Amino acid sequence: MKKLNYLFFIIWLSLIPWSSALGVVGFGVQGGQSILTVASSISSKDGADLTTTEFANPFSGGGYLYIDAIPVIDLEADFSVSFKKYTFDFENEEGVSGPYDFGWADFSIYLSAGKKIVGIGIPLLAKAKLFYGGGYNMHTVTPLMSMDLMESALGGDLTADPINLSEDDLIDFLKENQVKTSGFHIQSGLQFKVLMLDTFLFYRHTFAKDVIPGQDHFGSLNLRMGMGF
Repeated sequence: MKKLNYLFFIIWLSLIPWSSALGVVGFGVQGGQSILTVASSISSKDGADLTTTEFANPFSGGGYLYIDAIPVIDLEADFSVSFKKYTFDFENEEGVSGPYDFGWADFSIYLSAGKKIVGIGIPLLAKAKLFYGGGYNMHTVTPLMSMDLMESALGGDLTADPINLSEDDLIDFLKENQVKTSGFHIQSGLQFKVLMLDTFLFYRHTFAKDVIPGQDHFGSLNLRMGMGF
């Protein structure tokens, strides 16, 4: 998987005509909100019960870079971190662990190619365009606590005393069991530029497994603000 990620990134970089890229580069900050809901759940196995609460529509923040140097397409890269709290507790015949406030998190990198649908502008002052595109994405996810993960944290024995696991122990365990995955995405939106001030508003739909529990795709609304040269 790592070799595939590196290969795709090298191909993406090779498409950039660096000698002509000056004057058509933009960068800035990006924020967004995913459109999703992970329902609360109660799992039971071998006399043990695990409960997680619902969470929905996590916010994200990060940055972006784009290159508008190719006549046919634009190239862009962005990164973001999404985070949402949820509550977890575990109980078996030996005792109770929790409730604890944990966090689901996703660090993501998106590499995209886009094309203008239609554009308007005032020479040297302002321009706007509708665009669409898609590309490849990579994720590092701190997973939602599950019965399988809890069993692993207890050394494979769900009947073991959970009191021996502190909240910090479980948080460290989830960090050590981060999931790396990748997928593809499509997106469409509006870019508006006044002088060097650049703004994007777009919808993105991501198709990737193991990012959102029980789902293999999700949408997001995103806003970018930055500078274009």
